[in-house]
Amino acid sequence: MEKFGRLGVLTIKQWLIVALSLGLSGQLWALDSTCFPKVDTSQPQYLVASGTLMLEASREKKLNKAEVELPVWVSGYERGWFVRVVEKAPKRTVLGVSKDEGKLFNGLLLASSDRQISSLDRNEHRTCRTLIDVKQLNSMAGGQLPEKGQIWIYVVKPKNKAKPAGKYPIQQSDVDNFLTGCLEQSKTFSLPQFAEQCVDTTVGWSENWTNDRERPSGGELVQNKRVQINKLLERLEGGLFEKVRDE
Repeated sequence: MEKFGRLGVLTIKQWLIVALSLGLSGQLWALDSTCFPKVDTSQPQYLVASGTLMLEASREKKLNKAEVELPVWVSGYERGWFVRVVEKAPKRTVLGVSKDEGKLFNGLLLASSDRQISSLDRNEHRTCRTLIDVKQLNSMAGGQLPEKGQIWIYVVKPKNKAKPAGKYPIQQSDVDNFLTGCLEQSKTFSLPQFAEQCVDTTVGWSENWTNDRERPSGGELVQNKRVQINKLLERLEGGLFEKVRDE
């Protein structure tokens, strides 16, 4: 009887732990829901891609799709190297978007679904998903913007926004992925200036920038558009890229 009594006590303790864990998870999810609003599944869903999702390989990996709706100008937001990654290696500063009236950048409008958005949400620890008004988008290739639906954009959390620094540099492999996507869209939509506009409408380029191109820190494949990317980066003021390339 004593053995069964002890077992019963242990079981109760275990159930209490499980209950508390479930309660905590529920609270965390409730907090997350303010950052990732519920999607209206009765409406078409769209995403604004500002960085790696402009790369076809990234869209296939994260969204299981390669097609793009159309390239767009996005107003009222700024794209830049200002999202700090501190919780996992490699620690660095990556590309992101913040709300900023009077600013704009070029990106892509992607048709999406509630499942794809939910999948992205689970991996977004430094951004929140927010609705953007279709009036803040302008088609760059003459295509028609959607008249109905929800359009979402991921915006950096204030606590995760910081300039590149010595311990948190820009990494060349991230730059290569970003600009390879821009070059792909330039060719797809016959927009010769699209990739240059990617450079020109991105802020935060910094001397805190490491060249990991030969051995990418994130384990990504080395891009095969080096010559084109190098030429784009030569646009940066002060010979900034020359210092990185010579590392």
